[in-house]
Amino acid sequence: MLIAELRARVDATDDAIEKLDARVTRHDEIIATLREAVAKVATKEDVAALRDDINKTHSQQMSDAINSIPGRWAAIFAGILALAEIIKLFHG
Repeated sequence: MLIAELRARVDATDDAIEKLDARVTRHDEIIATLREAVAKVATKEDVAALRDDINKTHSQQMSDAINSIPGRWAAIFAGILALAEIIKLFHG
């Protein structure tokens, strides 16, 4: 009788160990998934580098836009507009 009781307890312990092993395996999978997710998050340095790249690109685009109109044509159009405003001032 005692042997049967001990065997039942051993079987119950084996079942508990199997369930615990399954839980530990699942927890390991969850931890691995969390580590992968944390590795994909941008750091402060990544954000700062991105901001610097955007600022450099914006500055370059603005200087290219300013340099796309030749200075002579800009001065001619500005003179024409100023002359038109002066004529409008005295005419009206």
